[in-house]
Amino acid sequence: MPAKCASLFNYPEATQIELGKKGSEVKKPDIRIDSTIHSRGYENQRHLEFGPDLPETQPLRRPQVFIAAIATAVNEVISGVRSVDQLQSVLNEHVYESLKRRAVSRAQYRLKHGRKPQVQPTDVLRVRYQYPSAGVIESVVVLSSGRRSKAVAIRLEGVHNIWRATNIGFI
Repeated sequence: MPAKCASLFNYPEATQIELGKKGSEVKKPDIRIDSTIHSRGYENQRHLEFGPDLPETQPLRRPQVFIAAIATAVNEVISGVRSVDQLQSVLNEHVYESLKRRAVSRAQYRLKHGRKPQVQPTDVLRVRYQYPSAGVIESVVVLSSGRRSKAVAIRLEGVHNIWRATNIGFI
């Protein structure tokens, strides 16, 4: 008949009791693992936890032109003149999906009310931008289509030498 084991967890001295054939108790200390031994090896290997440092993205040569082009294209997508797929290379996945949903809802609204997409000439009135940190550009673009003005806030982040819009606010 095999010996039965029962564990008692009386912290900090957890012990294991082995019950023999006659009911006699033999106490054995639990095995303890010192976690400091295992964590010391990772101090010099910090890059394994967080990954290697990404290379810095080259600064944009003419950020005003790039930012104004994105703002104009976003305005055209929402008005139904341009396909959102044309902006896929400069938009983050989250922003791309959000813009796609908004373009679809606007298209359904136009279809419901019998309106057609209209090409309205849009002028870029002002582009303001700043670098809050390395590899990040936050900007505001003011667009005008004659009687109406719109503001577009764009956050660009550079990863792997590619600038992508990670957040777009359209007012």
